[in-house]
Amino acid sequence: MDPHVYPSVGPFFEGWYLRVIDAQQNTSFGFLFGLVLPAATENSTHKMHYSSPTTKENPLVCASLLLNPPSTDKLGSPTACFDPSDYSVLKDGKPVTQDPDDETPPNFEVKISNNLSYIVTPNGSHFSVSIGDHVLKGETTAPVPWGPKGEGPESWLEYLPLPIHWFVYSFRSTVVTYMYKNMDTGEIIKGGSTKSDPPVVAHMEKNWGKSFIKAWVWAEGVDPAADIYFSLTSGIIEELGLPIPAQLSGYRNPKKGIDCSFHPANSEHKLVHDGCMGTTTLEVQSLECHVVFRLYAAPASFSSCLVTPQVDGFRLGCLESYAAVANITAHMTLSGVIDNQIIPMSGLEFGGSFMCKSKCP
Repeated sequence: MDPHVYPSVGPFFEGWYLRVIDAQQNTSFGFLFGLVLPAATENSTHKMHYSSPTTKENPLVCASLLLNPPSTDKLGSPTACFDPSDYSVLKDGKPVTQDPDDETPPNFEVKISNNLSYIVTPNGSHFSVSIGDHVLKGETTAPVPWGPKGEGPESWLEYLPLPIHWFVYSFRSTVVTYMYKNMDTGEIIKGGSTKSDPPVVAHMEKNWGKSFIKAWVWAEGVDPAADIYFSLTSGIIEELGLPIPAQLSGYRNPKKGIDCSFHPANSEHKLVHDGCMGTTTLEVQSLECHVVFRLYAAPASFSSCLVTPQVDGFRLGCLESYAAVANITAHMTLSGVIDNQIIPMSGLEFGGSFMCKSKCP
């Protein structure tokens, strides 16, 4: 989860994502942001402190709020892009000098101008994001990690030179408090966890690598009352010019002792997707687990096209909904335990050529 050291020459990017799920108020908010070091060309070498891009170039720093208050069906996505000089990241209060490892607890802060502050420590996180008329602030507790000793979805594959990496820092941290305000309309939504109600939760991730891939689906969901949660991504990775289907996924139901994690080295998978209908099914099987994730979100609930990191900067490249319903069936092969769950308010994203008609609408 900690920041990486940027190479002297791109392409390279890293970015973070956080989503708040408040089931009691039927509302969800999130944000994403990142910095792209673009690929060098014959005539230029882009470095960390690249000067202000021209109007012909794609922005190198962007942040988006993801807004799904009860008053709206469509996921809102106000976005702002910045000069790289507005971007600051510190590890333990100092410039980043070495890449992170899984076991060391994170301790870093990212700032983008006066618009974004994201602080992550072993005990929790604080965030404050302001874009246009929209403000989101909050505080979470410590993470609920993917695996032991900070292991992420990729397991040992994380250390391979893949074109992109995906790390789930927390399946569902408890949100102590949060506040959303629309400065234009005056709408204010406040929430937080109490002892009497199911907790408000936050899901946190990080990506890094050369760029987002050409085609993907992503999904995530939590049932705060039952303490059941999942996260997945699946798509096409290109290596040596060859398209390679891949997936990373996990499903947890602690009360039934279900702890399933899948990656390409331990499982087989089948993905069916329809970005026009808002449906996807991922079936994954390992020696220990067999899980089928079925998701649907109404097409009208998806956001406008969101920015995604590419080799030359941020480009519009995916659609996301916070109103998906996940229908999950899990079978523990060795114990025989069978689990069926429906998780509303799940997140669902179609990216690249997996979008409807393979493009932004």
